[in-house]
Amino acid sequence: MVVLLRKPAAEPASPAAPLTHHDILGLIGPFTRRGRQLDLPASDRLARRLVFKPVAHAGSEGGGAELTETLQLENPEEGHFRLTRVVAHPAGPSARLLTEGPEPGELLAAIDAVPPQRHFQALAGGMVARSYRLKLGTPQPPLVLTNGVAQLDALMLKLRVPEVTGISGEIEVLAATDNPTLALPEDLLAVLGWDWTRLDRHRDRWTGRLHLRKSEPDRSQDAERKLERMAQHLAQTLAEPPGRFHERASAARWGVALRRAVPLLTCVGLIAGAVAVPSLDLGPDSIFRMLIFHAPPLLLMAGICMREMPRIEIPPLPRASRAASWREPAQAPRAPADQPTLR
Repeated sequence: MVVLLRKPAAEPASPAAPLTHHDILGLIGPFTRRGRQLDLPASDRLARRLVFKPVAHAGSEGGGAELTETLQLENPEEGHFRLTRVVAHPAGPSARLLTEGPEPGELLAAIDAVPPQRHFQALAGGMVARSYRLKLGTPQPPLVLTNGVAQLDALMLKLRVPEVTGISGEIEVLAATDNPTLALPEDLLAVLGWDWTRLDRHRDRWTGRLHLRKSEPDRSQDAERKLERMAQHLAQTLAEPPGRFHERASAARWGVALRRAVPLLTCVGLIAGAVAVPSLDLGPDSIFRMLIFHAPPLLLMAGICMREMPRIEIPPLPRASRAASWREPAQAPRAPADQPTLR
């Protein structure tokens, strides 16, 4: 007779106790010494989250727009703290800097060592805001880019950098709220090089991928450079008529079309090669016969090992747009159906 003993289910971890006034006084000490004041109404004792009053900073060039910095300290579990700095710019989106560790004072010192102006970059026709994660543990902790936002006149460009090394960045292009929907070509960013993929349309937004370097600090630096390049390219392109884009990037657009056709051409070549194999005079021990026989699984493995699965498609041929602007033409409302009349 066999007796099965069932292991009792683990009890769910009880939530951390709310912060007491004594806890708060102990946590805000390093912040008070640096001139920070607790914003008690904005804080949440139950969620163990403290928010400090905003602090104003000068712009990047002294006389520039004033930056507003807000700190938020979280204590999700015993001995673990998360400090987030949010810097708001009046001419664009806000940026964040996040770091974690066991000592709030060390987190604050690390945050204050990064100038708030480091998050922003002014461009012709827009503003770029960059958010980072600060990894402590070294004398000079590296700034790891987590996402970036470029606020342009007609649209907003977003770049999210995954923490997993080797994974491509995610691009999102959104039309500005005060502008109508834009008609953007699929190769708008792909003309910048092999690291940019086509743009896929999703109602009022477009998405794409950006290939980045695998390891830090090169990965963040690469993402910063490419984000700036994308923003400048979009600002210049959207400031001109759509037909001008084809004139400036005609060769690059044809290169993108050829690049997108590579998976399809590879499949056509494999089919043509398979048809031609019987007509080839290859011996049973020929190395070419072995390569032809093992080509399909080898190509399949190569496709799986790529950063992105290849897309088999017939790419559209690049053509110059005849539209007067990038705005999508408004659709005329449908005429109401004729109502039946009673006789």
